[in-house]
Amino acid sequence: MRKAPLLMLFSSLLTACGFFQAAKTPMPYLEAQVERQSDTLLIMLPGRKEGMESFPSNGFFATGNELEADIVAVDAHFGYYRERTVVERLHQDIIVPARARGYKRIWLMGVSMGGLGAVLYCDEHPGIIDGLILLAPYPGDSALVREIHEAGGLDQWPNDGKAGEDYERAVWHWFKEATRGSNGPQIVLGYGEEDRFAKASELLAVRLPAERVFTQPGGHNWDVWRALWSDIVAAGLPAQQHAESRPNEESRPAEESSAAVHQP
Repeated sequence: MRKAPLLMLFSSLLTACGFFQAAKTPMPYLEAQVERQSDTLLIMLPGRKEGMESFPSNGFFATGNELEADIVAVDAHFGYYRERTVVERLHQDIIVPARARGYKRIWLMGVSMGGLGAVLYCDEHPGIIDGLILLAPYPGDSALVREIHEAGGLDQWPNDGKAGEDYERAVWHWFKEATRGSNGPQIVLGYGEEDRFAKASELLAVRLPAERVFTQPGGHNWDVWRALWSDIVAAGLPAQQHAESRPNEESRPAEESSAAVHQP
């Protein structure tokens, strides 16, 4: 993993003391179901101000009960990005054991910063993940987003090998390549129409099938993300097709759950 620039990528986020949580080994996680029920696993990654509890407390586990998938929320808080271990811990502590338990399909869901973490994982471990659900994914520096817009979008933005150790460019180059055909993971995108990252999400949205792009009025908050998640589940996603060919801040509603916490 290209570790040094990952710290630079998030240097602008190192402003709140709450972000300096310790990155535990193994990474803690929270299971929506105590017993395995499906061959599909959906792994949820939180945003930079959140932890794994944000998903059940915002109704994501309850809504996800309608899916034919098991759900795990991981405690991939900012400390793992700061210590540059988020991809390694996600791989070693969550995904490798899930494959060993027999899960045939694995999807990642990332909210805000968690969307970036999901893409970083796919970039480092190609062919492992069957699909991504990205809710208002953090796109990196706004200057790079403007550069891509000014180029006319990802199709016209040159894939000239400049990414190198620049994680922001690497993520957008991954988006460009992953949306060229059918070999990459399925990508589902959701964002608020007034989200501060909406212009970045639009760059990705135009490259995805319309049925995998979801929008809601509103900005960068859980009210919008709850509505998007409900729409995505109602649409029958995560989808199951072609998986067999792959290698092995706001008000929060109360939720009753049989979730189990796993701590190191």
